[in-house]
Amino acid sequence: MSILENIKKILDPRDLGKIQHSLSTIIFSALCGVLAGCENWNEIRDYCKVKKDWLSRHVSFKNGVPSSDTFRRVFSLLDPDNMENLLRTHAAEIVDNNKNDSDQIAVDGKSLRGSKRLNSKCLHSVSAWCHENGLIIGEEQVDSKSNEITAIPLLLDSLNIKNNTITIDAAGCQKNIVSQIINKKGNYVLGLKRNHPKLYDAVKQLVKTKGEDDKNRLKDGFDDSHGRCVRRRYFGYDVSKLPEIEEWSGAKTVVAVETISSKDNDPKRVTTAEWRYFLSNHHHLDSRLPGYIRNHWSIENKLHWVLDVHMKEDADQKSERNITRSFALIKRVVLNIVRTKDTTPKRSLKRKLKHPAWDDDHLLKMLS
Repeated sequence: MSILENIKKILDPRDLGKIQHSLSTIIFSALCGVLAGCENWNEIRDYCKVKKDWLSRHVSFKNGVPSSDTFRRVFSLLDPDNMENLLRTHAAEIVDNNKNDSDQIAVDGKSLRGSKRLNSKCLHSVSAWCHENGLIIGEEQVDSKSNEITAIPLLLDSLNIKNNTITIDAAGCQKNIVSQIINKKGNYVLGLKRNHPKLYDAVKQLVKTKGEDDKNRLKDGFDDSHGRCVRRRYFGYDVSKLPEIEEWSGAKTVVAVETISSKDNDPKRVTTAEWRYFLSNHHHLDSRLPGYIRNHWSIENKLHWVLDVHMKEDADQKSERNITRSFALIKRVVLNIVRTKDTTPKRSLKRKLKHPAWDDDHLLKMLS
């Protein structure tokens, strides 16, 4: 199986004269354990004891099953970048074999809240999410949420974004990031807020002056679900002549989105309206723009929410930073596997995450 071959390429950080269990045995067993729902080293050791015969078909247990302390010690020595490279390599193989055409990459950050300690902040990472394929294609660790601006260029530099549209919230709306995307032959749709007051005010005034009509209306749709009725109106404007736009490489369009919402259980039926703005190098009448904006938030409800609710990432309180980071990356590899390999109709993601623990043949199919 290709993922095991990729694991075998990882350099072992241990003293070769003291090794009793190969690195591939440790990592592959941990990956299978997490796929089966394990949340800590003791559970992974228990899983290995129960599934030793099956695991032995793929890795060696000639010195027995590793102890929970061995798993912890190895992962404390292992550079998390190795697991990040495994995530990227495996995701690239999935994309190459997947028939879904992809042209949108959403970029957003997430904190591992359980990693916070008295003398250190919680770990924070920035992920690249392929919307059409539903998987994480890359991730970059940062010291804190405020450092996302420095991590996003590093993440984008590691990805092939040619002919793809990068979507980022307002934190990533920076001139250097825009220039980087254009230089790499990509496109962008970035949230625009008051962190750039001159451009924001100029855009807001232009939208107010030109108004809303059928000529620049991109979409007008209703969403009546989750206890709310929401109407979203999208308008595209050519801003290429604005003086404030000159330093923004390739920028020529602003999309103004009005969100009008009311709660179904509100007896007063109070209606609220909010305007948001997005900067892009696409043509202002490009019909794909509303989709890029709406689909960007799939990184929140299909990745971050799943990691927290189904995989209990925020509740993970492992003490060592290297271990916390590597374990989080294993969960992302697992999520990629489950989302792309289990195509059983009408099986919820929660059930998909449990099934590998019950059926060894299914687990092998997922890993193959």
